[in-house]
Amino acid sequence: MSYRFIKAALLQGAIICLVAACSQGAINKASSSHSSEWLLTDALYYNNKPVNWQQRRVNGCSTCLIQNDSVLQPEGITRFNTLYKDGAWVAVQEQSSLNVIRLKLPLHSPYLYVEQLANGELKLFNQQHTYKTKIGEVINITFKKQLFSIVITAFTLQDEKNAALPRRARLNYTALKLR
Repeated sequence: MSYRFIKAALLQGAIICLVAACSQGAINKASSSHSSEWLLTDALYYNNKPVNWQQRRVNGCSTCLIQNDSVLQPEGITRFNTLYKDGAWVAVQEQSSLNVIRLKLPLHSPYLYVEQLANGELKLFNQQHTYKTKIGEVINITFKKQLFSIVITAFTLQDEKNAALPRRARLNYTALKLR
């Protein structure tokens, strides 16, 4: 009789733990999705509204500011729009004349070169990391313990594949800092 009692108590304890774990997971998932006001898919969204990179402010965000810049390089003009919230870097949208994704952060500027593979996939790489993605596909990448989502919306290489890096290209991408 004591064996059945112990077995029943263990089973009941396991069920309670399982229910508690599932409930906590659902609470964490719900709170993280509700607290996240930014979403990166084919474009960047703030509270389910697309960000207009040509405006100085983000619709519905009084503490957000978009800074529009351009850089004239020998390879062409690179235009980038950097979004700040409360003075902190949130995202960038760039039209680059090089095959380089460069995140101009306050303390460092991590980068990835972009190449198109024979199968149409894109290879993103630097000395430490290599990733594969597709045009229009969001990829999560970590730089120095900071997580970013990046989506490339257009890429055309203009130099030969054997030219030295960086290469001339038409590269459009958006990057969002997740943490």
